[in-house]
Amino acid sequence: MIRVIHGDDEFSISNALESRLNSLGPLDLRAPNVTTFEAPNVPMAEVFAAARISPFLADRRAIVVKGMLKPLDTRGDKVRPDWEKFGDRISDEAMQITNELIFVETVPLRMNAKSLKTLAALAEVEEHRVPNRRERMDWLRRRFEFHGVDASASAIGRFDAIGGDDTRRLDSEIQKLEIYANGKRLQPSDVDLMVADVSEDRIFNVMDAIIEGKHRQAIGGVQNLVANGESIEGIFALLTRQVRQLIVAAHMLERGSRNPEVGQRLRINLPWLVDKTCRQALSVGSARLKAMHLQMLEIDEGVKTGRVDRRLAIEMLVSALAVR
Repeated sequence: MIRVIHGDDEFSISNALESRLNSLGPLDLRAPNVTTFEAPNVPMAEVFAAARISPFLADRRAIVVKGMLKPLDTRGDKVRPDWEKFGDRISDEAMQITNELIFVETVPLRMNAKSLKTLAALAEVEEHRVPNRRERMDWLRRRFEFHGVDASASAIGRFDAIGGDDTRRLDSEIQKLEIYANGKRLQPSDVDLMVADVSEDRIFNVMDAIIEGKHRQAIGGVQNLVANGESIEGIFALLTRQVRQLIVAAHMLERGSRNPEVGQRLRINLPWLVDKTCRQALSVGSARLKAMHLQMLEIDEGVKTGRVDRRLAIEMLVSALAVR
């Protein structure tokens, strides 16, 4: 059996591979029957030799080969000389392989590429792509069901809105919600309490870059927010709210308040978010934060009066704020 597992969804690829290896049996029997080769220095002859070794106290072995097919996809990566004839060799070897030979790639492969066509005809091919916006709700429903989490449709919708597109992170957050729910049905308020909004997290990254005077990184962060569907108005609102929260936090901290008191005043429930807010506030200080807020008001007025383009305004704002 030859199998190809590829795509850009590293989390799903990892799960698919784990599922195949689990099918070999208990861990104590599986361990001696799994051989893994990782690019770039994998002799092709060793791979095929391993695929013919008899299993130990099991009905088959698994040979996992990671990263060796991407160069064959004609994308410019250097191909090991002994792999240049892979297309011809796999055809000869296929009938002699008595175990499970699994090729794993964390990039989408073009299986119709000349050097991979023969493999595509001989193998079972699984492609795992990160779900797009339309697909993500169905993906989330399946993961909630997989983890046994009872969530209302509106709760899953809220999770979709704030969770981002990193499938591994999404699954981790669902597991966290499972522990929190303890059998009860989740509602949107539960999601808001337990899951950090990735837009807010990205705004923190933009603020970090602004505070450190990293213009290019700050602008890149804004462009990333836009690419992920955040509106210019939404970004401006997030930045404004963040600066206002930092002003309050800096004022309290400079007068001796502790982090939990700041979190309570700002109504932030997540301890790590409170700590990050306090660190940023102390790093900038009240004086600079107030100056930032005045710059925001000036640029906001320019947008509202039509003197400044909205997209240009947000980049002007970030550049102005990043001046130390």
